[in-house]
Amino acid sequence: MATNPLDPDKKSRMVKLLSAGAEAELRLLRSERKAEKRLADAMSSCASDEDRLLRAQQRLERSRDAVAAAEATLREVQARRADGPVPVQD
Repeated sequence: MATNPLDPDKKSRMVKLLSAGAEAELRLLRSERKAEKRLADAMSSCASDEDRLLRAQQRLERSRDAVAAAEATLREVQARRADGPVPVQD
């Protein structure tokens, strides 16, 4: 005895399976969109952090230069003081 391919019970199961598959695919697409958004946010945050780090490194370099210049000036002043007063010439 051959079964009818359009048997209502089979058709109902097929509709349920297709519906469940479509719902699962929609959930997967939503999950992928959320993951893509989180990735984009993380990449943006990383770029922002890199910019802040670069600015901090530049400030540090300027500070190092300023400290080096201050140390050089201090050494010059100390050397002049160590030499004693400059004789006055008429």
